[in-house]
Amino acid sequence: MEIAAVNPVLSPSPEGGPFWAAVAEHRLILPRCGACGRSFFYPRALCPHCGARDLEWVPASGRGTLYSFCMLFHSAVPGLAAALPLTTGLIDLEEGVRVMAYLVGFPEDPEQIRCDIPVEVDYVDVADGGAVLAFRPAAG
Repeated sequence: MEIAAVNPVLSPSPEGGPFWAAVAEHRLILPRCGACGRSFFYPRALCPHCGARDLEWVPASGRGTLYSFCMLFHSAVPGLAAALPLTTGLIDLEEGVRVMAYLVGFPEDPEQIRCDIPVEVDYVDVADGGAVLAFRPAAG
């Protein structure tokens, strides 16, 4: 399944700005705590593991495993109706972080999609010049 016309309205929090700017450049970065060294997602002002404010952005591998997915056939969300059907998934990244993203390159039949398969990062460009995070089955 490829996404042809997805154009969601993005309104990132101030903490998420660097993440979305990187995605627009087709790069995946994650916040990491300088105090405890753990990465996390979603972006926020404090480390969810230790509460420190010493945060930095680090490149992510872009590799992970499909944890779960949901196929959408109807949506009232502006910018998504023209892209239906589409599939979203929860991805467990190698860095130990779970992210939500669109799935591309998967079958349109949910019975043919299997969790626990390796995936790799991809991006879907949107009309405003930005992009949204996506994953596809890993090559090989």
